[in-house]
Parts: sequence; structure tokens; C-alpha cells
Amino acid sequence: MQRKQFPFVMTLKALIVYIIAIIVMGLYFYFVRGDLAGKLLTFIVCPMLIGYLIYAYVKERRADKNAIVTKNQISDGSYFESSEWHAGYVRYVNDNPFEKPKYPDLKKDLLMRFHRREYMVGMLFTLFLMVCCFAIFFGEVSIRRYVLGTLGFCLFVIFFFAEFYSYIGMPVRKWLKGDIDYDALNASYRNCQMLTYKKNGLAFGTTHLHGFTEKKVYAFDYRLVDGISRKIVRLKKYEDGIYSNEEYQHFAVIHIRLPQSEETWDVEIELDQYQVQMAIDRLVTYKLGEPLQEELTMTEKTENDTVV
Repeated sequence: MQRKQFPFVMTLKALIVYIIAIIVMGLYFYFVRGDLAGKLLTFIVCPMLIGYLIYAYVKERRADKNAIVTKNQISDGSYFESSEWHAGYVRYVNDNPFEKPKYPDLKKDLLMRFHRREYMVGMLFTLFLMVCCFAIFFGEVSIRRYVLGTLGFCLFVIFFFAEFYSYIGMPVRKWLKGDIDYDALNASYRNCQMLTYKKNGLAFGTTHLHGFTEKKVYAFDYRLVDGISRKIVRLKKYEDGIYSNEEYQHFAVIHIRLPQSEETWDVEIELDQYQVQMAIDRLVTYKLGEPLQEELTMTEKTENDTVV
């Protein structure tokens, strides 16, 4: 299935248009068709659709109001200074301490972290679809069948190599081929303290701050790290233009001072909200007595998808 961005989200005007369209559709089925199926659609399906749209609209409005309250609490600092948040932070730190590398070698440890089950399942599934497309050539002789089979086969080959690219840890391999001092980075990484979340990781080595995401690998000398800030993103999710749910994403924003220009380069790595605080607190121990840049930003974005 292909997913694309839906052209608009639910607003009051859109809700009114939807309701009017459903009412007109109900009247059509009742007066024009007039059969039992039409009456069922008019008195059962149409009211259910209207009720669902109103529910989704009200749900989003309530979520927006709660988000305003949360944003104000985050902006004035009361959210992270509350006793409830601190109690949750202490519990999280006790239950989820810093991790150690699974392997003593940096290259092997990073590559093994890309050997994920979802990548393997994706490769096997696309391989199965490739075989299905190839089997079309053994059926009835038809130009249309051959064209569709060829296009499908080529498309799934692309999907297969996209999954294969991730599974073999190509971002790691590209990074290792760059201009890096592998021995120094490996020595730093060997005894690091690591935070992992989803497909991301942030590791505090002895001389470098290491990080990785699904697409990038980083290593920064502590002397170039000016601080870690927190960025919060409210992600509103829509399905076919109708509000579904939302989540708050928390990012550790690493401020890197570029030695050539003295400008600052920011690197964002998504972590758990408590892990971001753990990272901020841990960096202090490597930069004792140095002023660190620490900011708090909050943004909002939408994820509007429809299934085609």
C-alpha cells in the first residue's frame, strides 16, 4: 500500500461540509432509492458517520487545549520541576541505568545494532513479492502481464535493497570510511555509558560523545561539545484527514562548536524524556566547571497520512 499526505485536516468548516454531504447522501438514499438498504444507510450508517466526525473533532479540540496547558507548564519550567516528574525520573534512572556496549569493538557493536528483526522481515517479505511477480512470466502470454510483472519486480527490488541497506549497517560502514581516528574512537567507545531509544543511541565515551540514528553515526570530542539542550515536538497524527492521536517526541540537541568557524552545529537525537535529562546531567561530569549551553524548545508538527 502507498501512503501519501492528505491534503487537509479536520477543521470546523470541514466538519460542517462533511455533515452536510452526509445528510445529502442520506436524503438521496431515502428518497431516490427508497429501498430497505437505502433506509438502513439513512438511519444507521449516516448518523454513525456524523457522530464519529463530531467525536474526532471534539477529541482534537480537547487535545489542543491540553497541549496549551502542557506547553505553558514546559515554558515556565514547572513541568520538569514538579515533584511528580522528578519522582518519575528517579524511578526511570533506577530501573533503566546506562547500558554498556554489547561488544568490545566499536565497529562490531554498531553493526550488530543495525541487525534488526524488522529489516530481516522486510527483506523476506519483499523477496516473496519478487518471486510472485517473477511467477507471472510463467502464466498466460500477455504483454500487459509482462509489463505489470516487470514493473512490480523492479519496484520490490528497490524495496529489498532499501531494507538490505539498513540491515548491513551501511550508515556505519560509510562513517568508518571517513576521516576518523578509529583507534581513538574505539578506545573511547569500549567503556562508554549508553542510552538507547528506538533506533537511536547516545553514548558517553572516555574522550568522545558518540551517537547514532537509523541514518547517521556521530562522534564528537568533548572539547567541541558546548552543551545538550532539550527539544520537544508535539506530533499530531491524522488518518484520512481525521485526528487520530498524538505523541510527544523528546530530542537531545547536541551543540557542537565547529573549530574552523567557531559556529555552532546542532545534532538532534530522539530519546525518552527521562533519557534526555540523564544525558544533560551526564555531560556535566565530563565538562566540570565549564559553562554549558542548555535550552528548551517546543514545536508542533502533523503527520497526515491516507492509505491508497
